[in-house]
Amino acid sequence: MSGAPGNFLVVEDEPHAAENMVRLLQRVRPSQFALTIREARQALSSRWDWTGLIVDIGLPDGSGLEVVRLARDRFPILPIMVLTGHHDRASINASHELRAEFVCKPASEGDLFGFVRRAVAFERVPDQRLAFLLDEVARRCTLSMRETEILAAALGSTTRAQLLEQFGVSDNTLKSQIRVLLRKTKHDSLDSLAKAVLREALEGGRAGSRVATPGLLKDDG
Repeated sequence: MSGAPGNFLVVEDEPHAAENMVRLLQRVRPSQFALTIREARQALSSRWDWTGLIVDIGLPDGSGLEVVRLARDRFPILPIMVLTGHHDRASINASHELRAEFVCKPASEGDLFGFVRRAVAFERVPDQRLAFLLDEVARRCTLSMRETEILAAALGSTTRAQLLEQFGVSDNTLKSQIRVLLRKTKHDSLDSLAKAVLREALEGGRAGSRVATPGLLKDDG
């Protein structure tokens, strides 16, 4: 990704729950909420730079799946998570058909941040398999959101200058964050780590179990 990071939209009719989710998401990206399908439609039509969408199925003016369908028409590959208080097969199937993740309410912080990690990774590297591999690496190696973003940027086209501008940090601070990332993943360079994740993606393996193993999948050069 070469431009500025995008935003998250939460579509939830209970204001307190919506505000709580937005408060968590704003640690990572600018976020806003809509209480109805009508408000969600207006929000989705107002901008193109979305990172992810979280939608409750039970809305006062209809089903949240209508919002998902609207989003899919406008943003075919946008990461979407569907929330529902009822674990019914029809809703699960409909969510999967719309290529959305499905979580029963109340969504935990782990559910939300797992989705956020995958959405942020996908924002920088628009490949679903890589996004899930990056999420696995982040969980197994206990990477922070910033460290996950750095790894995602290494896999994508984001330049160092763009990262410095987007993060709003000094070059020394970024270097320090990269050192911590490499220590956690047991790699000696960002290039080596990125190649390890890419190799796992190509092999269809589980990156989290191998990337953090000393001596494995290091750069041969």
